[in-house]
Amino acid sequence: MMKTNRIAIIVISIALIAIIGGTSFAADQKKVTIKVLNWAQGGQEYWDKTAEAFSRENPSIQVEYESVPFERYYEKEGTYLASRSGPDVMANNLGFELWERAGAYKDISKRLTPKIKRSLYDYTGCALAFDEKLGILGIAPSYQGNLMYYNRELFTNAGLDPNAPPADWDTFGKYAVKVKASGKAMLAMGTGHTIAYWFFPEIAKNFWKSSEDIQQFMRGQIPWSDPRMRKVLDFMAWMADQGWYQEGAATTTMLPDAGDVFIRGDTAMIYGIASDVFNWKTWGDAMGHQNIGVMKWPMIDPKAPFAGKFSGVGGFSVGIAAWTKNEEAAWKYVEWMASEENANLFLKLAGGQPNNKNFDKSIITNSPSFTKIQSIISNNMPHTGVMLSGRELDAISRGYEQIILKQITVDDWAKTMQDALNDSDLKKPTAAIWNH
Repeated sequence: MMKTNRIAIIVISIALIAIIGGTSFAADQKKVTIKVLNWAQGGQEYWDKTAEAFSRENPSIQVEYESVPFERYYEKEGTYLASRSGPDVMANNLGFELWERAGAYKDISKRLTPKIKRSLYDYTGCALAFDEKLGILGIAPSYQGNLMYYNRELFTNAGLDPNAPPADWDTFGKYAVKVKASGKAMLAMGTGHTIAYWFFPEIAKNFWKSSEDIQQFMRGQIPWSDPRMRKVLDFMAWMADQGWYQEGAATTTMLPDAGDVFIRGDTAMIYGIASDVFNWKTWGDAMGHQNIGVMKWPMIDPKAPFAGKFSGVGGFSVGIAAWTKNEEAAWKYVEWMASEENANLFLKLAGGQPNNKNFDKSIITNSPSFTKIQSIISNNMPHTGVMLSGRELDAISRGYEQIILKQITVDDWAKTMQDALNDSDLKKPTAAIWNH
């Protein structure tokens, strides 16, 4: 039988903040050092500059970073979670990767003022099950979501209009025929967890009929045999059969190998995200900003309620470790990371899409893609990729590799996905999400 709940969270493990006041940081006070764990998302230069800028405004607080490569990040964080010691502030991706670590963070919901909330594209992405009443575990400095990027020169060489990218999959297929005739593959494909976060939600949103559908999915109340879920897997398998991907796609990792395929000009398009990595800055810096186009994913059914929307959520979060002895200093840092000043640093140095809506858009004048993204993200919906449990994430990623290689059928894949949901042994609080 399918378990009706999806999220591995013991809600009672979240400690509520009891004291908001606390230590005064007068100029002559002894300096406090806070340690911040991250994976240097956006580049080390950006993080070094944040430490400098923050300490200038808060001279009594010194910031020390421990930057761990992302492929080892959760292993390293896990050692701190087990010992309940270490950093004062930790970064995390949102959704399940944050929710499953809820007990490691302070609830900052009492600290988030209406002013802070109004300044952000998204703050409920850092809340348990997107419900701020259940606790907010951090603030996201970046705003994230899925896009497709394309090489304008290769479009032109294939006889395609670079100002009219394909808005639906029928048109996408017609474009792919012309791109293939020009000697290139249509779409750079790389497997791994990006399938779950960047690929799955862009197909699934064509089959959601209402916000309640998404809520039920988030709660684990929709089996993978359900027609809505089966259509997603069927369509992903259909895509793999079209010959759109580069040779060896099933054994190519998305980060960074598929990106290299696109940068070399072997494919006309690549799926990516709005911020942090594999974004407009990555491609523009490597291939020329005037040569990079950006678009929403093509629609399967243009009449579907969510088909044309941007799957948006806060990017990475920074939150206060539950065991910190420097809570007030840690909060000052987290609050500053949500500031307009940091948003401008993040945009300028990391090329990230800031979560603070008051950032200075004039910082970037050389990227048509960045300008277009600002209009794309205004029409958004919940990002269902982050609602996949860890076991489902592994199963959908591994399953797609096997689908591309024709090692399994869609029936096999659906059963594996259901087994992953059943075996998750996860408990999730009932909650509503954004109702667009």
